[in-house]
Amino acid sequence: MRYYLSEMRLTANLFTLLALLVCLAPQSAFAESVAGKWKLVWDTEGGIRHTEWQVEQDGDAVSVTTDGQKLEGTFKDGRLELSGKLYSSEAGYSAELKVEGTLENGQLKGRGSWDAYGMTFSGERAE
Repeated sequence: MRYYLSEMRLTANLFTLLALLVCLAPQSAFAESVAGKWKLVWDTEGGIRHTEWQVEQDGDAVSVTTDGQKLEGTFKDGRLELSGKLYSSEAGYSAELKVEGTLENGQLKGRGSWDAYGMTFSGERAE
């Protein structure tokens, strides 16, 4: 009987320790990753545009490949910030693209600017 009670106390102590560790863990330990393939819809001054992003994440650092071009930035606490030179075949020139967005419940949403043009976007993971 004594052995059984000791085992019960040990189990209870382990569950208490586990619960404490979960409570003390940083929120970022449970944050959703932005890595993967994304389908984005952009609402631009020139109309609706569709793009696909391949996002790689290493800690807070992210890189996005889209149409063979690369953007660099950060993803931390659900917030995405990217920038990079992006060539538009429609416009015929390159300009700096800046993107700010959030990832919440599997949806990526935000805004961006390319040259003097502003836009918003929404996206979801590609299957």
